[in-house]
Amino acid sequence: MSERQPPPTPAFWLLVALSTTLLSLGFYVSWSYVLAWLDSLWQVCQGGLTRFALNPLLSWQVVVPLTIGLAVGGAVLSLARQMSATSRLARIFWPLQQTPPEWLLALLRPHALTRTDIVFLNLTSPHAFCLGFWRPRLWLTAGLLDLLTDDELGAVLAHEAHHLRQRDPLRLLISRALKSAFFFIPLIADLARLAELEQEVVADRQAIAHCGDDLPLLSALQKLLRRGRKQAGLEPALSGPAVCTPFNLTEARLRRLLYPPSAVNWTSRLLRLGLSLSIVGLLSSTIYLSCPGPLASQGQIDTCFEAAFPPHSSTLRLN
Repeated sequence: MSERQPPPTPAFWLLVALSTTLLSLGFYVSWSYVLAWLDSLWQVCQGGLTRFALNPLLSWQVVVPLTIGLAVGGAVLSLARQMSATSRLARIFWPLQQTPPEWLLALLRPHALTRTDIVFLNLTSPHAFCLGFWRPRLWLTAGLLDLLTDDELGAVLAHEAHHLRQRDPLRLLISRALKSAFFFIPLIADLARLAELEQEVVADRQAIAHCGDDLPLLSALQKLLRRGRKQAGLEPALSGPAVCTPFNLTEARLRRLLYPPSAVNWTSRLLRLGLSLSIVGLLSSTIYLSCPGPLASQGQIDTCFEAAFPPHSSTLRLN
């Protein structure tokens, strides 16, 4: 059965576009502060550090660069934590792999999956998840094969195969990093959560389209929900910062599968949008608050530094 093309995921691309725009503007503004900072150094050099106390507007010049520094630092820290946790998860469970049964390999063919696309784990707990950034693989456990029927397993394979083809773990890595970077903007957090939900909903739709019915997918989710609360298995590892797409059930995902789309709570969304715009507006206002007066000339700055840091005695000078 030919699968339909996946619908777009606007939340992820909107998240990337908005975050890139904010970072670009922040870097541009920070770079434009270079002359302002030279002028600040000139004023400090002339009047000492008390100049900042007498003219507190000078300190506003650091607000935008500091905010961008926090955003970049948060993104780098989030990337490092996620990649480290993902690598640790792979190292822990890689020794448990074993040769998959032939009947499982036969089930892979309708999904355009090969033997190298899966990692079969000798674990009794039922799990399926997509793991890996540049070369993602589908990880399956023996307990999953024992729990599900062929039709249910086919729905799970179709779901995770979509994650694999779209490199959804990499998208999840980026979404979480951007959420950590702009933790102070509610709109970014909302888009990151929506992008993660979109990944699962689109993968569910692909699984339903492949099976021609939603019953195998719902039946697989029901069995995993019933068994998952009785066995620990991979749950602690999958619930941490590791970047993977586990096949499990969430309340939002269940609502999308069983019920028609509910009315959007526009009041809450508009409030969070207004709060986000207010935060960006406050950061932007620091540009005007920190606009300096006439800048010092380069000659004045050089003279000031020579006076503040006189040359050493001739015995210390280089010939």
